[in-house]
Amino acid sequence: MIPFVRRGDGIHLGLATGERALLTSLVDQLREVLDGDLDSDPVTLRMFPDAYPGDRQASSEFRRYTRDDLRSAKSTNAETVHAWLTGARDGALTPADEQSWLRCLTDLRLTIADRLGIVDAATEETSRSGVDGVGLRDVYDWLGYVQEHLVTTMTARR
Repeated sequence: MIPFVRRGDGIHLGLATGERALLTSLVDQLREVLDGDLDSDPVTLRMFPDAYPGDRQASSEFRRYTRDDLRSAKSTNAETVHAWLTGARDGALTPADEQSWLRCLTDLRLTIADRLGIVDAATEETSRSGVDGVGLRDVYDWLGYVQEHLVTTMTARR
């Protein structure tokens, strides 16, 4: 099914019921990560990377001043997407909703990339080989499709 549909009043969700359920589950898991101890999950290094990789002290200081705001923004994005997926919100997405979707999809892909060991183009290609059936790699690719489709829908001529 087509993830997003442009109508006269804006962009609407076009996800099938099963796709909504899968995405809702993934967003719930992301919310758990964001609500948990960020220092205990390695995926948080992907979502909250060091600002100064060569300087632990400067990175720590930067993190001290920015992490709570970044965490709050990521949580808000996930809550917005969750509301759309569960029907708490409907109609056309606002421009702010569109940005929340893009950012949340990015966080989901970063999370899955970390679990798959994808750190660059070479490891992304390596993770593709030897995968049988529908698995985490397929979900990662599907999320990329959903994200690309949203960008295409947002930028299409009205």
